[in-house]
Amino acid sequence: MNIFEEREEAAEREYVMRLEQSFHIRAKRDRMLALWAADLIGRQDFDAYFGEIITADLAEPGDEGLFSKLRSDLQSAGASIDEKGLREKMRQLLFEAAEQVASSG
Repeated sequence: MNIFEEREEAAEREYVMRLEQSFHIRAKRDRMLALWAADLIGRQDFDAYFGEIITADLAEPGDEGLFSKLRSDLQSAGASIDEKGLREKMRQLLFEAAEQVASSG
């Protein structure tokens, strides 16, 4: 194997590793969001709610599907959090999830 093939292989491994890390961070963030929202809206069936959150996150590119689901659930339950506050909570938990993933691995 020549140097160019080795570099290409290393770049591919790094790319896969970053994708996996990104997936783990988003999954951890989604779990933390589900716990937070379930508490606010009074959902006792966390596993079912977490499944709904995951489905919403995968429904649309980026975070818009997840954001829409959370906003709808929070509004329906009468929780007092506005769009800016919800987006900030999503960012905060994403950073926390990234720190946790980085420290665990």
